[in-house]
Amino acid sequence: MRKKPLEITCYVAGAGAFGVFLRWLQDQLAFDEAGLNEKSVFNFLVPALIIAAALVFRHFVEDMKEQKLAPPDGYCEALFNPGKLFAVLRWLAGVVMIAGAGLLLLQSETDRHAELLRVLCLMAALSGVAFPLTLGAANYDRLTHEGLVRLGMMLPVMTYALWLVTCYLQNAYNSVAWSYAMEIAALIFLMMGFFRVAGFAFRSPDGYKALFGTMMGAAVGIMSLADERYMGMQLILLASAGMQLLYVWLLVRNLEKKRPVTHKEGDVEVDDGGFEIVK
Repeated sequence: MRKKPLEITCYVAGAGAFGVFLRWLQDQLAFDEAGLNEKSVFNFLVPALIIAAALVFRHFVEDMKEQKLAPPDGYCEALFNPGKLFAVLRWLAGVVMIAGAGLLLLQSETDRHAELLRVLCLMAALSGVAFPLTLGAANYDRLTHEGLVRLGMMLPVMTYALWLVTCYLQNAYNSVAWSYAMEIAALIFLMMGFFRVAGFAFRSPDGYKALFGTMMGAAVGIMSLADERYMGMQLILLASAGMQLLYVWLLVRNLEKKRPVTHKEGDVEVDDGGFEIVK
């Protein structure tokens, strides 16, 4: 079990690395000199790889279900990351994101959407600061400053929601869908990965969905690095993929046996009419 976290994390990183190579080949061979997309086998291989990765990651999650293993429901239990190694990794990811935000601010001064990009830089920088702090908060017996942790966990979600809007505006008149489709896919998967992990802080966890979401976010985020964009944006994407790889490692590392549901005497079964009761 000790090797499982590193093994699954390497599978996710490997899928991203193979994907970035395929996407790079598509950028080189499937576009003409005018930037128009031509018929190419890579137009099939790139989405096929994403689907294949999703199936492999789903297999990992289903295997955990069969073994009755699941991430704990508690924030501190699910994301417990003791030791200097995890401290270095979480701060490294945060610093890279902050550096990317600063670099993007310098590079985008003359961009047509400069004002929107400035807000994006601010959100990304705040996310970079929040990541090591919120993850470090999981190393205590109980979650303190819960409101601040929740805000910190939602910052990257809002960052990628804003980036998604920015991407749409930048490509509003771009008829070549393949030139920006990979970026949109990466933004959506990364946003959903951060959103699923935030569920632990909001006491609405779904460990299996969080695992699958962060696996896909990390892999597709790495894959999108093959595209050309501002270097600051590349660093933000790289840092985000690293954050979600770290989430995958921790969630698998902290897996525990699911306890069987037991009913106390006197409990009465309630007919919900086929609908789950929302608590």
